[in-house]
Amino acid sequence: MSGRLPAWLEEWFGIGTSAPGEGTVWRLDAQWNWPPWVTLLATAAAVTWVAILYARESTDATRRIKGLLTLLRLGAIGVLVLMVSELVLTFQRTGLPTVAVILDVSGSMAVGVQTASTTPSPSSLQAAPGDPLPGSPAPQGPAADSRRIRDGEVTRLDLAKDLLTGNKTAWLRRIHRRYNLTVYTAATNATPMADDLEPLIQTIRTLSADGPGSEQTRLGTVLRQILSDLKGVPPTAIVLLSDGITTDGETLVDAATFAGRRGVPLFTVALGDDKPVVDVELVDLLVDDTVFLGDILNFEVRITARGLTNTKITVQLKENLNDQILAETDVLLEPDQQSQTVRLPYRSTQAGRFEFTVEALPVDGEIQTENNRQTRLVSVHEEKIRVLLAQAQPNYEYRYLKHLLERDTTIQLHVHLQEADSEYSAIDQSAIPVFPVRREALFEYDVIILGDLDLQRMTRSNQTHLREFVEQKGGGLIMIAGDCYFPDQYRDVPELAVLFPFRAVSKSVDTTSRETEAKDAGFVLRPTELGLASGPMQLGNTPEENQRIWQELPALWWFLEIGKVKQAARVLAEHPTRMADDGRPLPVILLQFVGAGKVLFHATDETWRWRFRIGDGFFARYWIQSIRYLARSKLVGSDREVALSVDQHEVRRGDAVRIRVRFFDETVAPAEDHGVTVVVERVGGKRRRIILQRDALHRGIFQAMFGTIEPGRYHVLLVQPNVEGRTPTDDFRVIAPPGELENITLDTAELAEAAAVSRGKYYPLDEAGDLPGDLPEGHQVPIQQLPPMPLWNRWWMIVLFLGLLISEWVLRKRKGMM
Repeated sequence: MSGRLPAWLEEWFGIGTSAPGEGTVWRLDAQWNWPPWVTLLATAAAVTWVAILYARESTDATRRIKGLLTLLRLGAIGVLVLMVSELVLTFQRTGLPTVAVILDVSGSMAVGVQTASTTPSPSSLQAAPGDPLPGSPAPQGPAADSRRIRDGEVTRLDLAKDLLTGNKTAWLRRIHRRYNLTVYTAATNATPMADDLEPLIQTIRTLSADGPGSEQTRLGTVLRQILSDLKGVPPTAIVLLSDGITTDGETLVDAATFAGRRGVPLFTVALGDDKPVVDVELVDLLVDDTVFLGDILNFEVRITARGLTNTKITVQLKENLNDQILAETDVLLEPDQQSQTVRLPYRSTQAGRFEFTVEALPVDGEIQTENNRQTRLVSVHEEKIRVLLAQAQPNYEYRYLKHLLERDTTIQLHVHLQEADSEYSAIDQSAIPVFPVRREALFEYDVIILGDLDLQRMTRSNQTHLREFVEQKGGGLIMIAGDCYFPDQYRDVPELAVLFPFRAVSKSVDTTSRETEAKDAGFVLRPTELGLASGPMQLGNTPEENQRIWQELPALWWFLEIGKVKQAARVLAEHPTRMADDGRPLPVILLQFVGAGKVLFHATDETWRWRFRIGDGFFARYWIQSIRYLARSKLVGSDREVALSVDQHEVRRGDAVRIRVRFFDETVAPAEDHGVTVVVERVGGKRRRIILQRDALHRGIFQAMFGTIEPGRYHVLLVQPNVEGRTPTDDFRVIAPPGELENITLDTAELAEAAAVSRGKYYPLDEAGDLPGDLPEGHQVPIQQLPPMPLWNRWWMIVLFLGLLISEWVLRKRKGMM
């Protein structure tokens, strides 16, 4: 037998009263060596024997008297047995069962909530240490973020404080009455708090969620640590007040499973909002860093959103010097965490070096806004471009193009007309009598426009120099198909075949006769997706306007049905209805990188028709932009020849990083589309070779995605091609975990499962007031063994034995049973 001893019996037995939080447990022990079944059999035999004796007693005594005598006899026998067994009363000092309370104080607990289920008391909303006084300067850094989140609203930590210390629930006081209370704060590690109740309450009321270690949450690790600290005296239960977010280490469910195996239930209280966190992130901004004055700069950036679906956000382009908005677009976000590309075009209006920022305006509920912007430096140059326009006959394309380029002040134009009179070059200042013969003379030009030129009037050296102009100098070449000489005469010329973006050597070229082409058979040129993103084809100031203009341009009537497109060629525009043998639309405008230069091929010579009823507007914009794009290699935007970069220098674990190699002088870029190789080395780990792919529209840019990354520091090194001077390198770091504010969504599933696997209970905030009453009673914890008290030889035990015997004798005598 055992039980808890009341305080008055502690005094009566003379063992002293228990200290606060302690108690005394008593137990009866005896020196009885008989097996239980023998003891039970002997007891039954004694009862039966005494009952039979009195049943056979011949007397006038009533059955009630006989029953009383039987009980007195059995009582005396029982007391005698206790005395013989040396009955002893033992005492043991015990402590109250332990309940551990874990209070999450990580950065995500500073997130504000809007709830009517719990109203924090004034005491729980005291200013945290380090909070600025009214009128003081706003803090900066992570602390500023969490304080900004708290301003004007109740935080998750405030709710936890109110549950523990507020007048309405007063958890700590209720738990302290029944248990030995131990409280821990938790973020990176578990930190025990004061043991005394009143100082503990005051300390909790001043806690903040921006202290040391609050940048990470390791709930699973914390739970393991507490179980290890209390392994000598396992707690009856553990109470966790948290948003359930674990950013690093063991998961809460795994640690709770371990606690359940040790018989320690976990009672979890959910604090926060389980709606997805709202965040918009801009990464990987791409723009030409060196352009001509008047060029359109296309700022392309990848945007990823979390917690937002079918939501419109505004993305702006600004020039940082005067904070002027240069371009703006509304973006309909893709489903959660799907990346999409946004393009903001801007036409440069001043020469100089400018810093531009692309920024997504914050949306309602967005907390982390530092990742909403990307910044780049761009140099805008005002230089003349030397252009040579060569043609056999002065068709409409030649005439309108010549007049356009002569009027443009940024272009220095020379023209060569093969079938012109000998006096033509003397009359026209821009005309030259012959196609440049010397290599040096041809290399003085930046762009050559080769129209329907009679190849028989060109020498073999002209052909060689033209190829070298593209491959070696890095010049830009525009080839315009015609129905007289080009490209029929060129298909069997190996010197020039390499410049074609299609294979015309083994297949004859079929052209459609202009005379038989019906007017209603005209077609509106259709840009490809790649074409709409390319610089030359930006006819509008926004992507929407640009696409609309292309759809509304006047129709073209004639085009060349070319052969099979080379693999390295890029199709920028195609026929809307006519298909090639492989089922693809027939290409009309193609781009190809050849050696150090670029070739733009037109399968039509009727772009002049775009002037119909609207003048030079779009015709001029297209041609000037194309010439500037091809001449971009003459601008070197940096003292460096090659730069290697990564799009993010701090990457979350599991994310991919984009590696980019840029040749500022495009003429030195490898001719092959896969001509760049880098080595990615994890510091202290393995090395991997990554082959980069040339960008579709930029000859000097090669890039690749590097994924499946483990945490650590990485070094990226360019190994191919070899470059003079210092080898380009870059570094990045993969971090684990993500920042506290990367994910602030209440993880109810994690909290509920952790409670279930440990045989505890999960509480939403509005039901958390019942938790202290639901905690298990637990077992008293032995602290001290007190001296035993023998009962068998006590005077009152002998008196009891004799009293029973005398009572039986007196009663028998009075009833005449002697």
